[in-house]
Amino acid sequence: MRTLFRLAALALATLAIAARADYAPKAWDVVTLADGVHGFVWRDPLADPIEGNALFIVNEEDVVVVDSGLLPSSARIMAKELKRLTSKPVRFVVNTHWHNDHVGGNGVYREIWPGVEFIAHEDTRTDILEQVYANQEANLQANERTTDTYAKYIESGVDGDGKPLAPDRRQRLAEVVAMYRAVLPDLRQVRKVPPDVTFRDRIVLRRGERTIEILWLGLGNTRGDAVVLLPKERIVATGDLLVWPVPFMFGSYHADWPDTLAKVDALAADTLFLAHGAPQRDRGYLRQVRELLAFIRDEARKAAATDLPPAEAKKAIDLSDWKKRFAQGDAKRERAFDAFVTAPSLERAIRQARGEAAAMTQKLR
Repeated sequence: MRTLFRLAALALATLAIAARADYAPKAWDVVTLADGVHGFVWRDPLADPIEGNALFIVNEEDVVVVDSGLLPSSARIMAKELKRLTSKPVRFVVNTHWHNDHVGGNGVYREIWPGVEFIAHEDTRTDILEQVYANQEANLQANERTTDTYAKYIESGVDGDGKPLAPDRRQRLAEVVAMYRAVLPDLRQVRKVPPDVTFRDRIVLRRGERTIEILWLGLGNTRGDAVVLLPKERIVATGDLLVWPVPFMFGSYHADWPDTLAKVDALAADTLFLAHGAPQRDRGYLRQVRELLAFIRDEARKAAATDLPPAEAKKAIDLSDWKKRFAQGDAKRERAFDAFVTAPSLERAIRQARGEAAAMTQKLR
């Protein structure tokens, strides 16, 4: 699994949640949230490969887009849907954070609208350059090798340790192989287009009568998470600070995230546009996520006070009740909770609580 996380944890954790033995294109919806504000929403937020939604803000003379997707082919679908809505050009694209599934389509937008500029938090720009672009070819090659290795396991019926593959594991490996063979050629078409405009705490776009506030509220899912607030329309795009049906906790900042999400909760907005999952018009799920984040933070502090190494100390943190609350009996969500919450969060949270500098770096693990 560690090899699979090298490219983009949200796109490459599918071994944990796969349920089919083949790869099929995903479905999407375009939903209108307010006059001139439309969301491109992937219908199944856990469909592989996991990709972020996009927000289209159509102004008097131009368009502002929030997030560009993972695959160039998906970005072209988004652009096609946008052109159904308006002939106005895209002037700005906001990258809410550095993960591949939010920046992979930048090159497509630059190709279609050469005058577009990309906006991100200053740390997000650094992380796109250092975490995504600098490792792009090595990551692709690593995942191509992994795909070939898994294909050999399926053909032989045994894994790398010589153990026979159980039917369910063989099915999941087949899903991963099918997906990567479908999407890796697409990922090879990703162009390196980093943000042009950066900010520290806040930047405001005034596009005719529309005001668009781009805010950094604190450490959270990453160190550079941006949220996009439309104060008149009372809409906020949360990026990966809030996603559904389970949080994504890769390389996150566990001491700070609960308070950062509380600041999102305090914004004057009636509609939450999530980067993964359908838009929401109440705060019940947000507050459930915040409670989970606070629980992990507090339990990690207790575990950090012991003399045990993180791998042992984390065993005292019981997330089983939380898993039930988020999964609601759905097996796919249960696997997603294991892969996206439990696996990446606990040791890192303990190490952060102990003040380890290495645990504060912006990595996927």
